Amino acid sequence: MRQTNIPWELIIAKFKQEISVEENEKLMHWATNPECQAILEDLNTLWQKIQEKSKDYTPDKEYYWRELSARMNIAKQTEKVIPRKTISLHRLYRYAAVACIVLMTSIGIAYHWGTNAGQKPITEQVYTCMNGKSKVFLPDGTAVWLHGNTTLAYGNDFQDHDRMVRISGEAYFEVIRDEEKPFIVQTDGMRVVVHGTKFNVDAPENAPECKVSLIEGSVSLETSLDNLFLKPGEIVTYNKKSCQLDIESGDVTFERSWANDKLYLSNKSLGVVCRYLSKWYNVKINVDNDLKDKYMYTFTLRNEPLEEIIRLMSRINPISYSFDEDNVLTITKKK
Repeated sequence: MRQTNIPWELIIAKFKQEISVEENEKLMHWATNPECQAILEDLNTLWQKIQEKSKDYTPDKEYYWRELSARMNIAKQTEKVIPRKTISLHRLYRYAAVACIVLMTSIGIAYHWGTNAGQKPITEQVYTCMNGKSKVFLPDGTAVWLHGNTTLAYGNDFQDHDRMVRISGEAYFEVIRDEEKPFIVQTDGMRVVVHGTKFNVDAPENAPECKVSLIEGSVSLETSLDNLFLKPGEIVTYNKKSCQLDIESGDVTFERSWANDKLYLSNKSLGVVCRYLSKWYNVKINVDNDLKDKYMYTFTLRNEPLEEIIRLMSRINPISYSFDEDNVLTITKKK
């Protein structure tokens, strides 16, 4: 059963050291459940990081607590609006408080710069989607969909001279056109300069490569070695080690399919279905080579858990499946 009754007010009071004995007993009783204890530990870790970053700067603590409270309230509302696509409940319980929604950790990074006396601190907004997918709107109206394990950040000087964001993970952008202020996506080693367009960026942290897929409009790519334009329907792969760009025509519709509200698959083989499921749920799926071209499926996918989908598929055709500790799904022939 998914944990949703999180006592946000008690947790806030605990971290502020304003909790009463009776309230603390209630909180500790709630935390006797292992999943609840994990949630409390995650939030405590987040708050410790906030305090560490602010040790040399004295912010308006009440303001940041109001911000944290507001974000927690958003979390509770969003849990009902955007169901998570889960594949392993025992792992995702740990993120019930901070994962299925867009977690704004700007409260912890607001003191990053400007610690000198009298200097206005330069704040940074940071959005993190731990699981599923989330949609956010930037100050200029640009819409961004964040996939699981994705972080988007921008400074409070956004729109002053340009519109720069940093991305780690996968995100789909629909950028509002502004001739005077270019939109720039910074990844590890590559800048994507946007000229009003729709595109997908897949730049996982610590991965050897990242990809940019252009659906419509125009983008230019800048690295230490290259500067080139991408055309609609093209996918560029950037090798972080060699700093080389490799452009080819590709299935850009597939690359951004995960950001759709629903996914319709008609008469697709098991191998093709799993390719889409892997993209949709942001998980690795290994399929036995002898099964990839077998068993045709037709269905519409919305917010159903992956394990539910695979279980139904296994009832239709003789396949077995299993998840390992890293949530990697393996599909084999049923014995």
